[in-house]
Amino acid sequence: MMVRVTGFSRPTIAVSAVGSLLAAVTIAAAQPRTRSTHATKPRGAVSADGGGDEGATVVAASPEAGPPIMPAPAAPVSAPAPDERGDGGRLSPLNPAADEFSDAGAVSAPADYDHLLADIAALRARIAAVSDTLFHSRIAIGLRVSGDHARIASLSVSIDDGQVWSSPASFRAEAETTVYDHAVAPGHHAVTVDVERRDDRNDTFRSAQRSRFIVDVPSDRRLSVQLDLSDDSNVARDFPADGDGRYDLRIRAHVRADSVPR
Repeated sequence: MMVRVTGFSRPTIAVSAVGSLLAAVTIAAAQPRTRSTHATKPRGAVSADGGGDEGATVVAASPEAGPPIMPAPAAPVSAPAPDERGDGGRLSPLNPAADEFSDAGAVSAPADYDHLLADIAALRARIAAVSDTLFHSRIAIGLRVSGDHARIASLSVSIDDGQVWSSPASFRAEAETTVYDHAVAPGHHAVTVDVERRDDRNDTFRSAQRSRFIVDVPSDRRLSVQLDLSDDSNVARDFPADGDGRYDLRIRAHVRADSVPR
């Protein structure tokens, strides 16, 4: 008699596989665990050789070696004492920096102005002498000062912005006085008068005046320039008495061309 055996169904196979897997896990859990003799270095720790690799390991110190020697802490730095001025020791922004000014060396001695003025006077004399040789046209400047109580504190005459004459101390010129007479190039020239006057009744009342005249020196002729300085002021007399006074100052110029004597 023949017996026919049919095949297993799929659910029977799946149950067998699950049973085998559970048996394997049970055997693995029963095995004893072994402890590593090396400790893994924690993340971010520094190795003994100064490296910073996270994968490096550190050998555990033995109890016989004692605790590790730690470096001595650095001495604390004390803060600077505050400035006694109360501003924290800050320099004023108005103080120049150390390298703001260049080192110009030692300060030179002051100029000898008296010597310079003497050199200028000598140079003007040489220019006048050369002009007398080169040109036949001339200019002569005369002064006349009037005023009962007016006194000259300073007076100077310039030609073309170059001073050619200055008054000595206590200068008086009630009559016409020639102060300059030299050859010049023909043509237009500027004659400038600078005067400071004081009143002999009260020296605190002073006046200063500057006048400029453009003159024309003809070729081969002599131009005479007569300057009249008058002062009829009464302020020094009247103002201290009644609080009323006036300055009355004038500078007039009279020019005349004459032939040059040969």
